[in-house]
Amino acid sequence: MNGKSYSEPMTIGVIAVVCVAFVLSVYFFASMFVFTGQNIVENNPDDDVVKDDFQQEDDGIDAETQAKINSLKNEIATYDKILSSNYMLLVNKENPLPEDFNQTSLMNTESNPAVKLEAVTAIKIQEFIDAAIQAGYTCKIISGYKSYSDQESVYNQAYQSEINAGYTAEEAEARVGLSVAKPGYSEFETGYTVCIAETSSMTKDEMLNSDLYKYISENIYKYGFILRYPEGKQDITGYEFDPFCYRYIGDAGISDGVLSMSHAQYIYEKNRSFEEYIDYIVSKRAYAVQNLSVLTAE
Repeated sequence: MNGKSYSEPMTIGVIAVVCVAFVLSVYFFASMFVFTGQNIVENNPDDDVVKDDFQQEDDGIDAETQAKINSLKNEIATYDKILSSNYMLLVNKENPLPEDFNQTSLMNTESNPAVKLEAVTAIKIQEFIDAAIQAGYTCKIISGYKSYSDQESVYNQAYQSEINAGYTAEEAEARVGLSVAKPGYSEFETGYTVCIAETSSMTKDEMLNSDLYKYISENIYKYGFILRYPEGKQDITGYEFDPFCYRYIGDAGISDGVLSMSHAQYIYEKNRSFEEYIDYIVSKRAYAVQNLSVLTAE
């Protein structure tokens, strides 16, 4: 009787201890699993990659679009560089010389030391004249750079001549305006514009019918010059056709489709006036800006 009373409590105690130990073990291992699992999920490198990729799609731009954006930015920068070049300065009845414009790079021309031009323009026109002479043509510089006061004198003289011929002030101004610019509005004040001919007394008809004019028309663009007032463009340029007057616009160029050419060659081959070419560059820039705005807004 005494033995039985001791063995039962001991059995119950053992069972209780085992149960507690079991519960504690389960709890311990479960806790380790939960904490370890959380740690694995939070530090999963694959999840980090997914998160970064998602962030890039949300806030960034794919490589192809970025390449287009960069290309358009470069294109716009190119057009800005062209339009800001002094050699591409457009001067006409609607576009006077900038108030701060002052041509300080002047030199006497070799062909006619009495005439000055902007230094590079002077060098380039001499290169052309030398080539023309070597090809068997007589060619010389007739006129070039004029200061504001020089141009004022030329304009007033032409205007007075018309008045003396019996025209009214309004009529005289209209007639002079076909061929002579008012001071501050003249291409000759830039130093980039030059008149060339066989002689200073050569008439327009003589120039048009000369072999020299044919040679000039086919070759002068190679030296960065354009016919400033071409035939059939009077409504655009504001001045009648002048076969003597050429404007230096530089040796730089653009890419037009697959064909790369200088500004002067493009104008020559497309039969454009200087005004039309500037409008072309401005429109190309505007189109690029529009496309850039669309891409960056997406």
